[in-house]
Amino acid sequence: MTKLIPRDSDLLKRGFVMGRDLDTRFSQLLEAIAEHENTTVEMLGKTFASKEIENRRTFYPQLKQVLLEQELDIAEFKKIITNCWASGSRFDIIQFGRFTKEKDANVLIQTLIKNFPQDDAEAAARIDAFTTEAVRLGYQDKKGSPNGSAAAALCSVLLTALFPERFVDYRQSRWRDFAQKVGYDISFPATGSYGQGIVWAGQFAADLAETRTFRRTWNVENPLWAVAGIAWVLPGLKLGESNPMPDINEDDEITTLLRHKKQVILYGPPGTGKTFRANNYIKCLNTHDYEVHEDSLLDQQSFSLTIYEPRDGQIPNLTPGTRFVYDWKGRRNWQTYFDELQEGDVALAYNAVKLRRFTTVVRCTRKEADSIEFEVIQQFNGPSFEDMKNDSGLKESDIVRTKMAFGLKRLSQLELQRIIALSEGLTYESLGIELKKIRETIPNKEFVTFHPSFGYEDFIEGLRPLTTDDGTLTYRVEDGIFKTLSRRAFNVLAEMAGIEGRWNESRSIPHLDDTEKKELLKTAPEVPFYLIIDEINRGDISRIFGELITLLEADKRYCGENEITTTLPYSKEKFAIPPNLYIIGTMNTADKSISLVDAALRRRFGFIEMMPNYSVLRSLPDDKDDEIGEIVDTATDALEAINRRIAGNYDRDHQMGHSYLMKVKNAGSRDDALEMLRFAWYHEIVPLLQEYYYDAPARFNEVIGSKFIKLSPDECSFEIRERLYGDEFLMAVEALANGNREQGQAEPDE
Repeated sequence: MTKLIPRDSDLLKRGFVMGRDLDTRFSQLLEAIAEHENTTVEMLGKTFASKEIENRRTFYPQLKQVLLEQELDIAEFKKIITNCWASGSRFDIIQFGRFTKEKDANVLIQTLIKNFPQDDAEAAARIDAFTTEAVRLGYQDKKGSPNGSAAAALCSVLLTALFPERFVDYRQSRWRDFAQKVGYDISFPATGSYGQGIVWAGQFAADLAETRTFRRTWNVENPLWAVAGIAWVLPGLKLGESNPMPDINEDDEITTLLRHKKQVILYGPPGTGKTFRANNYIKCLNTHDYEVHEDSLLDQQSFSLTIYEPRDGQIPNLTPGTRFVYDWKGRRNWQTYFDELQEGDVALAYNAVKLRRFTTVVRCTRKEADSIEFEVIQQFNGPSFEDMKNDSGLKESDIVRTKMAFGLKRLSQLELQRIIALSEGLTYESLGIELKKIRETIPNKEFVTFHPSFGYEDFIEGLRPLTTDDGTLTYRVEDGIFKTLSRRAFNVLAEMAGIEGRWNESRSIPHLDDTEKKELLKTAPEVPFYLIIDEINRGDISRIFGELITLLEADKRYCGENEITTTLPYSKEKFAIPPNLYIIGTMNTADKSISLVDAALRRRFGFIEMMPNYSVLRSLPDDKDDEIGEIVDTATDALEAINRRIAGNYDRDHQMGHSYLMKVKNAGSRDDALEMLRFAWYHEIVPLLQEYYYDAPARFNEVIGSKFIKLSPDECSFEIRERLYGDEFLMAVEALANGNREQGQAEPDE
């Protein structure tokens, strides 16, 4: 057979048609954005994604210059990357810091960019090689698992700076969503290769930048940077969405219960669509990731130094430039911070005897095994202990809770921020600290399945073993999925409400005043977070939730009328559940009846029963083949007959749901429908019934009949008969559906 190769004119025509369609769809998207932003399409070129585009215009040329130097200046390279918003979240930057400390990082970067290939396949292979090696050199998460997406993001930033006409900074979900919104004709590569994904995203961005609509709206140098800016902003928009918790929703039953109870459980027999309904509810809300922006110290550190006069000297009286020795010799507590302190780090000296306030900025100039030499940088009028104790941001902090009873302590970002705010003559600049603007993408939904071995440690927090670099086995407190999601929900809510306080890792939930809490509560419905717990009754719920079961109630949430804050047992941190976190659970009543669920849990959840819905199966489109409809009707009648018998000789909680037969309904032909029914029958329905009635053969026979099982003469055992095929199988199912006496009574073998 001769393979037809399109002529050049055919290719040009095809490209023209694709470009024209892309231009139309992109134009429609811009109109929707303009309506959302209450502006015109023409104005979008000046206002939309302007900060993201400007960030790229500012730092990518600087990055290119550093990369093209004969020898890479790692310090300057690191400084620029931390300013590139597309390089990732805070933890991505921390991984980047680990990566750049490796001596092989410089070599790896040079290997990536030197003689970079023009061929897309070769380019993708080189990107994948870089990503794999970067993971080995530092791009790993807190558990040591590879974080290839962050390594790929760094790689894409480097390539975008060097080849702005070919590549864009890359996060897979952003570019896939963007392409779907404009109906891009070239599908995302299915291989899972980061290299192919980055090449594809560059091609998509280049095609979009060539459309007439884009060129008319963004007439800029390096247009792919502008396309990337749009891709970064787009997920945060709620195009076409209404209030996330409206009065009337596509599933207003769930919405009403969540509004009043904050958590709901969908319960019923297996196969009734509980998980589907929960996921579909979230999907209908068009839930999306949020972007939060905050100033971060990243890997810069500062300390609090406690001075006891006269032993440590008259530090508040020393002039800048004066040096003094701080004696350690093991008499001070919190040795871990002494070990962390490095030469060049700054500390705020607190006079613990006479003044009981912060007075002096000092810098570590030399550290010995049992002493530290400090140089005085400046004197300032800092907060007293009473000031800090009365400050809403510091009253629950470690420095206040310990009453400054330590020699040396590393200050958290919040502690440093509040001390600066309460001081005269103290700024980040005077401390030599540069705040970095960090943008972090936070998903607003999580999915978890409970099981018998799932515990409090997985859900809230627990101790996990950790092997140190020297091989010593130790333990650390690790957050569970619910605690992590609670922190995310709080931080996004706080930013949206314009509140400074953040709930940082290894810290208690921030203390807010009444005004801030009212603002938080008012904003909560606009920033919903969702946790779906599948098979919630398969876990030991009382053990998993522990003391937090009380905090679930709406009025006991953070900012609630009867707010409760508890201290967690492992970390000793203060914990509360934010008001914008909603829980949707699913519960299979064949595993455990609702009557067996702990009363405390039942009181705190709303419940929605989901039973088999036969109308869902029978609601076929008008153009559906009549022969398919007949098979669907037969299958549905059989399911109804089986469920009537189960309810009669077992209980209603063990009926079988309609989802077992949904594939039959969706079949494209009679043969497909019959095969789908046969598959569901022998591989799902019969095995489940066999499990129900494994010790009750006679009752099993009452349900399914002699065409499918064979009773022993004494009716004490049974075996599954040889499988039926084709119309013979369909006739047996139809006989069961019609309640045929032969189907109702089995004949014991002689």
